[in-house]
Formats: sequence, C-alpha cells, structure tokens
Amino acid sequence: MKFYVRTYGCQMNVADSSEMGRHLKAKVLVETQDPDEASVFLVNTCTVRQHAEDRAFSEIGRLRRWKAKRPGRKVVVTGCAAERTKEYLEDRFPFVDLVVGAKSIEDFGRAAERLLDRRETDEELDYALPAIDEKIAAFVTIMRGCNYSCTYCIVPYVRGREIYHSMDQILGEVRDRVSEGAREITLLGQTVNSYRHGQHRFADLLSAVAGVDGVERIRFISPHPYYMTDGVIETMARVPQVCESLHLPVQSGSNTMLKAMMRNYTRGQYVALVEKMRRAMPGMTLSTDIIVGFPGETEDDFRQNLSMIEELQFDWGFIFKYSSREGTPAANLDGFPQELIEERHQRCLEIVDRIALEKRSKFVGTIHDVLIEEGHFGRTRTNYKVHVDSNLMAGEQVSVRITNARRATLEGEVHNGNITFENFREEDGGAGIHTE
Repeated sequence: MKFYVRTYGCQMNVADSSEMGRHLKAKVLVETQDPDEASVFLVNTCTVRQHAEDRAFSEIGRLRRWKAKRPGRKVVVTGCAAERTKEYLEDRFPFVDLVVGAKSIEDFGRAAERLLDRRETDEELDYALPAIDEKIAAFVTIMRGCNYSCTYCIVPYVRGREIYHSMDQILGEVRDRVSEGAREITLLGQTVNSYRHGQHRFADLLSAVAGVDGVERIRFISPHPYYMTDGVIETMARVPQVCESLHLPVQSGSNTMLKAMMRNYTRGQYVALVEKMRRAMPGMTLSTDIIVGFPGETEDDFRQNLSMIEELQFDWGFIFKYSSREGTPAANLDGFPQELIEERHQRCLEIVDRIALEKRSKFVGTIHDVLIEEGHFGRTRTNYKVHVDSNLMAGEQVSVRITNARRATLEGEVHNGNITFENFREEDGGAGIHTE
C-alpha cells in the first residue's frame, strides 16, 4: 500500500507530516509523490489563517472523486484545522475515514493502525519494504503546544499547552535521522526556545544535539524573543554546529500593537536583543514575521513597522495580512477594509524586498560553505538558498563562490582555493575538472 501526504502551513506541520509518514512506513506502507498511486491520502491542515484553511477544505472536497476511483482507498485529515473543526469536517465530508486533530498527533500511530485494520480487502495492497528517508536536512519536534496567548493566534487553542519531549527522546530521534542520512537538524516547537525538561533548558539541548555524531548543522524555529536568553545566545555563538541564522518573529514595530497582541515585549527590548545577538555572532542573518492590518493599527503604528524594518535591516521577512480567527480574543475587534490591509501589505513588502536584494547583492564574489540538499540546490550556514552550477550529491558540503544574486536565491560555483570547479564528479576512478 502506498500513501501520499499533502501538507499545509508551517514547519511544525511539515515535521508532523514526516512523523505520521514514519508511522505509516512502520506499517509497511510506502510513500509516493503521485496521488494516483496512493491508497491512503493524508491531508495535514493549517488554520492559522482563513486562506490556508479554505485551501485544505477545497483539497478534501476533491478527494471524494479520488477515493471513488479505487476500492479500499482511505482519506485521512489531520492538523490544526482538523482540531478546530472536527465535527464540521465529519459532517461536510462524510467520505473521510479518519480525522486526527493537532493535539492528538502523537496518537496517530494507533489511530492509523485501527484505520488500516478496517480495510475492505487486501487485494489492493502493494506491500514493499519502506525506503530510507534520505533527506539531508531533517526536522525534529522537541515540544508541542504554546503557553502564550497572543490575541491574534489560534495555535494555543488547537495545539494546547506546552508539552516537552525528554532529552533522551529528542537525542534518540536525532540519532535516527542521522542514521537515515541527515546532516542538518532543525529543532521545532511553537516557542521552541522555551524548552524545559527536568533540569534541562534549551541551551542545554543545543549543546547535547551538537554532541551527536554526524550532526554538522543545527537550526531551530520558531523562537520567542522572551526566551532568547543570554545562555541561548552564548551557546549559539560557542557551539560550531549551531548555524548563525535565526528567524525571530516580532509581529509589529509599534509598542501599542505589541501590547494589543500580548507579545510581552516592547520594540526597544526587541531591538536591544537583536543588537546583542549581532555582537555575539557577527555576520548572522535575521528574518522575522510582521502582521499588518491588526485591529486598531493606526497609520502611525504601521509606519513604525516600516521604520523598524529599515532600522534592523532584516535579511528577509514574512509579511502577513491580519486574518481574524474565530475563538481568538482579537476576533471580537473591529477590523479594517481588505483594501487598506492589502495596501499596507504591499508597502511593507517593497521595503523588505529592497533590503533583501541589497543584502544578497553584497554576497557576489564571496565564498560560502554550502550543504547540498537536492539537485543543484543547497544552503549556506546563514540559510541562504544557493543554486550551484555543478553535479553534486545530496549531503556534500562544498565551498561555493557566489556569482549572482536573485530575489529568492543566490547562484554560485564550486570553489577550492584559487580554482573554481564548474563540474566535478567521480567517474571511473578519476575526476573530470574544468577550471576557469
């Protein structure tokens, strides 16, 4: 039997999909990238914004015809929207076989086992040994849930309060991912740096993961500014495996809006934190999230977003149009016309894109270590995506001279000392090398 996964939303959902996929592989199912080959179609949903939820529901609706084409097919819906709208999903889509909310992801294995035991026939099953996951950069979930109550956010309601995995469990999963070929580990949590288990804190976890043989790079998302302690910053600067790149959501440059959002810090505190991190890690890259159009945001509040982007010079940013979510405190506030939100969104994007391109342009001619993830693409330690004009294997780490900077990626060629390798591959025990 083969399964196909469609994932909507954040990296936590991507990690959850990988975890559920491993449960299915343990039941001797094989993942496919072609839905027509699949006997199980899993839709992992997102509810953080209405658009993401609507896209997932449209996908689920189309699966009625997919399921009818072959006896024994199963439709599984999981994730945050499944948690928030379980009864609605079951009523609107009666052909769905299993609904697993975000709070129950860790019970997915047992639920899937019960589902597969209900199959009508074994005639459609195509049993085979599961393939080893060869992803070079792997996600490892260290915690679930969130103890914060940001007024715009549905996550605490659909994922629950924070629950932390033990250090032993996390390190065991890291070793598993390394044995499958991973060389870069990204630790995941809703407020990932709030991690605590017994006497262990997040800085201790970073050091422990770095001690696992085979781990060459460590990243983590998404941290909360409040928990970016001196200990975490010192560990990032000291431990060579921890990459000098961070995505640190700020959400607004206005103290009025930050208070209304219940973010528990001020603009000044966020700016001071960024300055401290940049002193500890010169050359680090920083990205962020900003919400525009939050209820009550005046033109002056919005302009403070623009001034903060200019002040902190983010390497890139994700600008979100506020989306009201039923069940959150902000849902009861008066919103803005969509035209105004769209206009502010575009103004923010223009500045973010301009700064990002200016920063990328400065990379041309510089040399960077790039870990090849797939095909011709890899990433620098500072998390820039690079297209490398050479034939390389996934997992290779090479020095690359940047030759061009585009809006989304850098371009480069393999470099070794004074020699640039336009093409390098092992062939019949020799190497074909073409120099400039």
